Amino acid sequence: MKHLVSACVVGLLSTPVLSEERPNVLLIVADDLGFSDLGVTGAAIQTPIIDGLASEGVLFTEFHAAPNCSPSRGAMLTGVSSHKAGMGGNDGAIADNQNGLPAYRGHLGENVVTIGEVLRDAGYHTSMAGKWHLGHDERNLPSGRGFEKSFALINGAASHWADQIPIIPGSETTYMENDVVVETLPSDFYSSAYYTDKVIGFVDEAVASQKPFFTFLSFTAPHNPLHAPDANIQMYKGQFDAGWDQLSSKRLQRQKELGLIANGIPESERPSWVSSWASLTEDQKAHRARDMEIYAGMITFMDHSIGRLLTHLKKTGQYDNTLILFLSDNGPSKTSILDYASLGSEAAEFVDSFDNSLENKGRPGSSTDIGPGWAYASATPLRLFKGYVSQGGIRVPAIIKAPNQKLDVSKKTDVPVHIMDVMPTILDFTGASYPGASAVQGVSELQGRSLHTLLTIGDDDGFSARPMAWEAYGMDALRQGDWKILRLPQPYGNGTWQLYNVSQDPGETIDLAAKFPNQVEELSRHWQRYAAENGVVHPDGRLFYAADPGVGKF
Repeated sequence: MKHLVSACVVGLLSTPVLSEERPNVLLIVADDLGFSDLGVTGAAIQTPIIDGLASEGVLFTEFHAAPNCSPSRGAMLTGVSSHKAGMGGNDGAIADNQNGLPAYRGHLGENVVTIGEVLRDAGYHTSMAGKWHLGHDERNLPSGRGFEKSFALINGAASHWADQIPIIPGSETTYMENDVVVETLPSDFYSSAYYTDKVIGFVDEAVASQKPFFTFLSFTAPHNPLHAPDANIQMYKGQFDAGWDQLSSKRLQRQKELGLIANGIPESERPSWVSSWASLTEDQKAHRARDMEIYAGMITFMDHSIGRLLTHLKKTGQYDNTLILFLSDNGPSKTSILDYASLGSEAAEFVDSFDNSLENKGRPGSSTDIGPGWAYASATPLRLFKGYVSQGGIRVPAIIKAPNQKLDVSKKTDVPVHIMDVMPTILDFTGASYPGASAVQGVSELQGRSLHTLLTIGDDDGFSARPMAWEAYGMDALRQGDWKILRLPQPYGNGTWQLYNVSQDPGETIDLAAKFPNQVEELSRHWQRYAAENGVVHPDGRLFYAADPGVGKF
């Protein structure tokens, strides 16, 4: 493995900072952003602000999340596995035999504390804006989990415009400000802009209070329904007319030029059940090209919004002393409006209520998605996408800029790390103390590890030897170093453990299980240990993403 590449850090403390020098913390999370969707990871999508952030910090090319929104957020904010946090699956996508079990509560458990709770108690001004998706009960609203100020979309997704149209028929969109329901949004509301405005206001409040701040900017972009201002959509007019097969090839070539992928790595395989671009009608191509134009426009607008926030930090003198983390919560989403409609009531009426004409797509009153075809390209060079424990669902872009650091040139690392490492990293840089199981009865010990040493001196520090495990919808995986076992039902896998060297084969194309059975046995023992220690229970049927996809989907 290459590990940390490039220059050393000059003048950065290698131990937690003193209390009077405590840094601010800005945690930025994109929603359903694919591994190759940034300029710095291979896309032609314009993301100059995020790319610039990577040039000032460390680009993690082997950062792993959970395959879904809630599980990732649960692990990220608590420093323990998704299952230990009670978020083994998204709320509403849990089997009957899992319902009520500690690992599948659908909200955070009493055995965990969040970054917000710990930093609030350490004297930080704590705030968040955007997607919450960690529970609806009072204890698990933002204020109950340590955020003193908040503007939150409580459920998982909704219209990005002011109309608050839900993503699932029969459900409700719930926005809350400081845990009070917001009945009406401003007429000019657009999610990425409004969330950013709120966070800028929270920063100003922290500065006025003379407290360091922890703020969590939780975008709902580019999660479907795909919505973007017309100007951002027009930026990409015609750029995706050649289709997802060509886009995947172009991104892979760019990744090789950037040194993200070795020259010998083959192109990722489009799933057999996903339509080729050539098989679509001209009308289908026109609509699908427009969908990707909207998606790209959403990402660029999000990048612009981050730029506004970073500029404000610089103007207020807060930028240099701020630990900044940017990441995606999981891989790109194949889920369509029809998939969401199947989860709710009055599905036909719900779908027919939208104006998804070519001219209106992306505007208020529309609801569309990128589908599995574009999701395949967005995950390049990885296998599958959101909802799956293959690399396309769990390997995501991540960038961390440490406070007050000076780099000769930008760095990247291919050391495998996990989203549950976010909390211990933040605590390490801020000097805040985690209560721990020994200090507070019933509180789980941290399972994640601080990335401080990796960020500052580039030492692997045993991360490659650490097993990382996943379970979602009955699909399983475990990675240790370059090796990964993966168990997916047909047609996604073969129903048994498959083995991959993900360093040499990031697309998981060559199953080595028959060649290295002892490796499979050893890794499977690690997975069984994880399952036992974290309360994993397989669903009693094929659930949501694990269900048969059908054929010819696009």
